Amino acid sequence: MATESLGSLLEHSIDLEEIDINTYRSKSQYLPPGARSVFGGQVVGQSLAAASKTVPKGYQIHSLHSYFLLGGQGSIPIVYEVERIRDGKSYITRRVSARQKGRRIFTCTCSYQAPVTSLLVHQYLMPTVPEPESLSSLEDLYKQWLDNPNISRQYRQFLEIKLEMPFKVDVRRFDAMHPFDVWDPSKQEPIQRMWMRADGEVSPDLAVHQSIAAYCSDYFVLFTALMPHGINPFTTPRLTMIASLDHSMWFHEPFRADEWLLYELESPRSVGGRGLAFGRIFTRDGRMVVSFAQEGLIRMSEDALTASDSEENPAKSYKPRL
Repeated sequence: MATESLGSLLEHSIDLEEIDINTYRSKSQYLPPGARSVFGGQVVGQSLAAASKTVPKGYQIHSLHSYFLLGGQGSIPIVYEVERIRDGKSYITRRVSARQKGRRIFTCTCSYQAPVTSLLVHQYLMPTVPEPESLSSLEDLYKQWLDNPNISRQYRQFLEIKLEMPFKVDVRRFDAMHPFDVWDPSKQEPIQRMWMRADGEVSPDLAVHQSIAAYCSDYFVLFTALMPHGINPFTTPRLTMIASLDHSMWFHEPFRADEWLLYELESPRSVGGRGLAFGRIFTRDGRMVVSFAQEGLIRMSEDALTASDSEENPAKSYKPRL
């Protein structure tokens, strides 16, 4: 493993072992620092990889819709069972159930389409952003923040663990800081934009690149819903739990996950202890290749609940970008 590139390591994160017909087992599970369960993006990526293994060549994933039912344990392999719902000429449908110790922790429905020429084509315009080469990597920023003597011991430990992540993604940020990136975050408009790619060369199989994009789509999306409130696990009032409830993706065109992709994230609503966020992925030449959405559970400490009932903390409103 030590001789593999980061790109191949990321590819390994969604690699599966076939243990029976339509049944696969994970080779790795990533437990993020401070998390109670395995990284949801890895479960989505592995589920997509499992479904794609049962689909004939020539069909491409165009959408998936999934629900997180229980938190997955990092020490136990996840078993993915694929149900072949329908095989048609134009569309193929698969349902995936992810299980640990016999309990279903995640379910996903994937739809595949045969190639077709579209007479109607439009898309959102890619925002104007700095080139990725002009930006510092998130890993370099973490190292810089570790040099700050004023950060708390808890936040220092968090950064050190982040630097030891087994499946790294090269992330270049520019116009907004992830709430976890600062120990005293300011309240910001709920929009994030960043470049991401898998370092090193990934295999040419499009299904692998799509599964890696599914992995990466869970990286920052839900935390966009925290930005208007300036909260994270290191602040007062404190975030006590954040967890994905559902995740949907729509794949528009082929792309490579080992080339720079622009992720644009926004959160239109937080209410009822939940946050909703949307994402778009653009290639460097401006093609919008993926759309995705996620709703998640957000729980706060009791002092935050008390503050939310006061007149000093009204609901925040923002205009849509488009």
